[in-house]
Amino acid sequence: MVVLSLKEYANLTDNIEMKLDEADRQAAISEERLSHETVFGNVRSSVHGK
Repeated sequence: MVVLSLKEYANLTDNIEMKLDEADRQAAISEERLSHETVFGNVRSSVHGK
């Protein structure tokens, strides 16, 4: 269990919400779709610096 103030929780999640909103906007105007393998492969490469 982790206890955070509402302000601290908002600080941690606001950027994520903003990125998800942007992704939704991009998906609405584009036909391009990526597989979960591609998405998670890109994330793993980013995390591991490759």
